[in-house]
Amino acid sequence: MVHKQQMGCLIDDIIAGLCEALVRNYLNNVAKGKEIQKPIIFQGGVAANSGIKRALETELGTEIHVPQYYPVMGAIGSALLAREKMDGSEGSQFKGFGIVDVDCRTRNFICKECENTCEVVEFIMEERPISYWGDRCGKWEAQIKKL
Repeated sequence: MVHKQQMGCLIDDIIAGLCEALVRNYLNNVAKGKEIQKPIIFQGGVAANSGIKRALETELGTEIHVPQYYPVMGAIGSALLAREKMDGSEGSQFKGFGIVDVDCRTRNFICKECENTCEVVEFIMEERPISYWGDRCGKWEAQIKKL
């Protein structure tokens, strides 16, 4: 990018080039070997980027549709799949919608109990640790079963 700027390329052209590169990367790596069929629906946070949308349309040679609820479609789909899977015979760990009012925080610490020297993230709910992640040896992840 710096080189293109030094050559006098317009910022709009540089950004368009970045969008095109990202689209090529996606199609060559993530979508590689997958058939992309019409209609094409673009969802997720990146769908807000009109440059990426335009680059996708150019690369695929077709219109890309961005639905109204593009940022949350993945979450809605996951919730629908979870509802299908849960037939009521198993218990749920759903904390309820009141969870938004519960005091939750994270803290990071370096575990020096083995040679991995992991940066561990501890999730704390109402002053009680309920989850750990980031440990490579499994020591902290195993603590959850004991809590």
